[in-house]
Amino acid sequence: MSPIDPIIQYATQQLGGRTMPDDLRRLLNLQWRDAAGGRSDNLLKDAGVTFLDGGRMPRLIAAVCTGRDDLEGAARLAYAQAMGDMVRYSGFVAEDAASDAIGYWFSPDRIPIETAPLLRFDTDGNFSILPGNGIAEAILVIASRDNNLTFSKLRDYLNEQGLNITARTIQDVQRRECSLLPQATYQQLIQAYSADLLATSVSDTGGSVNIMTIHRGPKICPETD
Repeated sequence: MSPIDPIIQYATQQLGGRTMPDDLRRLLNLQWRDAAGGRSDNLLKDAGVTFLDGGRMPRLIAAVCTGRDDLEGAARLAYAQAMGDMVRYSGFVAEDAASDAIGYWFSPDRIPIETAPLLRFDTDGNFSILPGNGIAEAILVIASRDNNLTFSKLRDYLNEQGLNITARTIQDVQRRECSLLPQATYQQLIQAYSADLLATSVSDTGGSVNIMTIHRGPKICPETD
């Protein structure tokens, strides 16, 4: 049996089987190459950006899916179920130094990965759209930490690895547009699940939450044929 292509495996695990964009493929190969060679001078690693491996979910996302420690009862269950739906609407691929989750926002509108905005889920529990016309630009902005000199250095390094980032400064990097924002979608899902759970008197045992397979996505996006 021939070995499984790691790029295809990654796309299946992290992107729902979608075709992997070229910039993500190059960044992954860069991380894998440096890890295999034991290199310690990877600028992205030094900047605190790490791509997920082995089908792993970001720690912040996993913590909400299994039940937040600071919530209880219907609220805890509602947040877990809502995050389960957000995982279906997203493709998380990396974490930054603060453990924020980074990925693609496909949304209930099913945006193609080629034009999908990049999103972040932060330690305050909020989603936001990141600047970046592709994951490489988004990662570059995060890793630069508002410093244009660092941005220029990292951009040149990445372009030397085969990427094609033309932005000269952080301010040149723009956000991709979408009609349904991730934070608004998340809040709608939380409210919908909270109402259902309170109406059905579902109890919270305090253990790891078992995310239901029924989700509310079709109710918060345009009808599709």
